[in-house]
Amino acid sequence: MISRLLILLGCATLVALAQKDVPTKEQPLRIAVADLEKIAKELPEAVAADRELTELRKRFLDTLQMMETKFKERLESYQKSKAMMTAEAQRKEEDDLRALQQQYALYQEEKFGLQGELARRRDSLLSPILKKVQEAVATVAKEERYNFVFDRGSSFLLYAEDKADITYKVLDRIKRGK
Repeated sequence: MISRLLILLGCATLVALAQKDVPTKEQPLRIAVADLEKIAKELPEAVAADRELTELRKRFLDTLQMMETKFKERLESYQKSKAMMTAEAQRKEEDDLRALQQQYALYQEEKFGLQGELARRRDSLLSPILKKVQEAVATVAKEERYNFVFDRGSSFLLYAEDKADITYKVLDRIKRGK
């Protein structure tokens, strides 16, 4: 609820600022939307990237499942035979079980973490696609004279005219303490 309110407030601010620069009714504020989800479904390279990422994720999950199964089997075996083991054998088996848990956690982080293999592959596949879409949105917005373009599904701002950027005015206001 709060995030929607902030988005609406941000949009209202952008509209107000853009209207400040519009001297006449001949140049009204123009806002457009683009459905990024639909665009992604229509781009062959985006479909191929999604398929590749899905397959890679499945392979990693299958490996994790095998590791988990191996751990559970070893743990169950240990629990059944623990009473007949020497203290030294128990300690060694517990160390081995901890090592399996650590291997599982390490594999999970290496493959699914923020800097993991899946994230790196996603970035390498999607970066050129996103750049292509951003360039196309900007080109269409300029040709059709749109001031702002939002994503239909998320309300993310995809394009804004440079004259709408008030970053330095905000910084100046903050530095002056007003």
